[in-house]
Amino acid sequence: MTYLDHNATTPVRPEVVEAMTAVLCDVVGNASSTHRDGRRARAVVEEARGVVAAWLGAGADEIVFVSGGTEGDNLAVRGLALAERARRQVTGHVVSSPLEHPAVLGALDELRREGFALTLLPVDGCGRIEPAALRAALRADTVLVTLAAANHELGNRSDVAALAAIARAGGALFHCDAVAAAGKIGFDVAAAGVDAATVSAHKIGGPQGAGALYVRRGVALHPVLAGGHQEHERRPGTENVAAIAGFGVAARLCAAEQAEVTERLRALTGRLERRLLAVDGARLHGDTSAGARVPGTTNVAFAGAPGQLVAINLDLDGIRVSTGAACTSGSLSPSAVLLALGLPAREAGEAVRISLGRTTTEADVDRVAAALPAIVARVGSRDRAPGPDSAAARVTAPARERVLVAMSGGVDSSTAAALLVEAGFDVVGVTLKLTDASGTAASIGGRCCSPRDIADARATAAALGFPHYVLDETAAFQRHVIDDFVDQHRLGRTPNPCVRCNERLKFGPLLTFADAIGAAALATGHYARLARDEGGAGAPGSTAPRLLRALDRDKDQSYFLFGVTPALLARVRFPLGAMTKADVRSVARRFALPNADKPDSQQICFIPDGDHKAFLESRGGSGRPGVIRDQGGAALGAHAGTHRFTVGQRKGVPGAAGGPRFVLRVEPSTGDVVVGPRAALARQGLLVSDVRWLAAAGGADPRRCEVQIRHHAAATPAWIAPGADPASVSVRLDAPALGVAPGQAAVFYDGDRVLGGGWIAAGP
Repeated sequence: MTYLDHNATTPVRPEVVEAMTAVLCDVVGNASSTHRDGRRARAVVEEARGVVAAWLGAGADEIVFVSGGTEGDNLAVRGLALAERARRQVTGHVVSSPLEHPAVLGALDELRREGFALTLLPVDGCGRIEPAALRAALRADTVLVTLAAANHELGNRSDVAALAAIARAGGALFHCDAVAAAGKIGFDVAAAGVDAATVSAHKIGGPQGAGALYVRRGVALHPVLAGGHQEHERRPGTENVAAIAGFGVAARLCAAEQAEVTERLRALTGRLERRLLAVDGARLHGDTSAGARVPGTTNVAFAGAPGQLVAINLDLDGIRVSTGAACTSGSLSPSAVLLALGLPAREAGEAVRISLGRTTTEADVDRVAAALPAIVARVGSRDRAPGPDSAAARVTAPARERVLVAMSGGVDSSTAAALLVEAGFDVVGVTLKLTDASGTAASIGGRCCSPRDIADARATAAALGFPHYVLDETAAFQRHVIDDFVDQHRLGRTPNPCVRCNERLKFGPLLTFADAIGAAALATGHYARLARDEGGAGAPGSTAPRLLRALDRDKDQSYFLFGVTPALLARVRFPLGAMTKADVRSVARRFALPNADKPDSQQICFIPDGDHKAFLESRGGSGRPGVIRDQGGAALGAHAGTHRFTVGQRKGVPGAAGGPRFVLRVEPSTGDVVVGPRAALARQGLLVSDVRWLAAAGGADPRRCEVQIRHHAAATPAWIAPGADPASVSVRLDAPALGVAPGQAAVFYDGDRVLGGGWIAAGP
């Protein structure tokens, strides 16, 4: 394994492990206790405090232990600004930059909500901040300037001493996030002239969960947590004695080796970047002038090659890199740092961050440089069509057959993955991020493809021991599914977003991703089956798949899959097709999957609260207001928009003396909603448009089949015949069906086999 993600975290040094183990085994007291064991714990903390202070050129009383860089930045930004605003009795103004770590930017957002004004300094295309810009931004009420010593993604160094002097000359305090600098270069708080600085143990070979905030003696700091009197009432909470001890050891070793490490990282970075720039289409981001970056951080992009796919392929080859800050890697959005440089989103999305550290060797650098050309060639075209003969899929082949598993976070896809692992396949999991449900009930409670479900998919992959990745398809989902859903309702139709999602979104992008990682097939948790026909749809003599119902008819999902082309289905596997739901739960429990008993998702994934009317109204999908009329045209009442009604609906419809009424027809052009008795819903003939066939010559001649017009409806025997155009079919049901709604899918079956399907255009 080649580890080149030291900016995210560094390997813990053996000396640190030894020191922490000794504390965990021998020091049992709370550092705030006054008895002997408490005094021993306090001694460990204070010894480490002195070491960390010496490493930074500070006094021991100027060091506040925290849980890491994020807490340190929040405590500094909010604590300094709040205290200084109170001291000076001003409204409060803070200056920073758009390039700061998410911990700083998040703390600034909190200050803005607390009434502070905020100025973000301009940056140029290389990520440079001019001192003159800071000088111009200062105001009489500026209480704090916070700028990083080195950027966490680019490695750009700041002239901290010059910037701090400008801030203090203007009457403002200066905080510096030094997490990405300390350990790569020496950092002395006195020489820098800062009022506060944040560092983190796990960036210098120490443990995760420990950090420190330097606060210059005499500077007031408002605590942002409530509790006890620890850390001289600046940060309440019981100190993590073992982690602090480890931090002290890491700081001592870092200080002793700093000059040597800096020089070696400088040489390794130069070696790496010379080789990277030899790859076609390579470019470096950040300030590439001599000495402008801390050694060890390289942000590189390859034209046309998505950075996420490059990083994933490196991971599968045993080389660990990232695409940005570890704190934001789950967001999948283009790097905010690179966007702030003025890069288009597509170019920003091509970036990969390679970060070196104390343990990096020339062999590590040479390995990643040697691996990248083939990977870039494999993933360099996002527009290629996936297929069984894709050249990209043949670039490299894993020792075992690799199968990509689409994981929604539910028990079905997780069980499919478990069965493939058990069968000996090289499994790779992937989840499509389709909507941004952060901060909503869906994020907490879980819906298909929500943040909670992504976390569940990750947990399953971790439990089964295979890699898992997330692909951002939010833009495509918006365009192909959500926008279509809104448009169809505006037209008075009843769309099925799950069919659209499977037809237009899931299988194509996932198979393209499969090609990019050398996977031979895609597996999903759908309840459906596939068989093969010789000489079926496609070229003569080709092997085409037959899509069949699942054996468990109650769970069958073949209805949703008619729009997936035979070329794509040829590379798909449905491991659950012969299983019942009870079987799946049983297998999931046998594998002890974390979501074995997770309830099935019931709501539309992008409408987590189930209120589709409010959803449509918030997105311009409201239909025309009008009148509810009976079959004779008599007005029964007014309504607020046709989008509130679908064929077969009873709720919200005025009743009659003879019984309830149901929506029979929606007229979006006039706003009329026509209602009548249940019997009037019956339809025996319908027109189906935009038909896709999975069976060769499926609609060339009239034929007998069964037609299913809703997912949970029983299929009805019928005659189908060619319509007025090649993509339409006329259907004559043997028995009338209720609730035939324009916009719904109609799927044609020959026994268990899916012949094809399309969209209901009209009744007789």
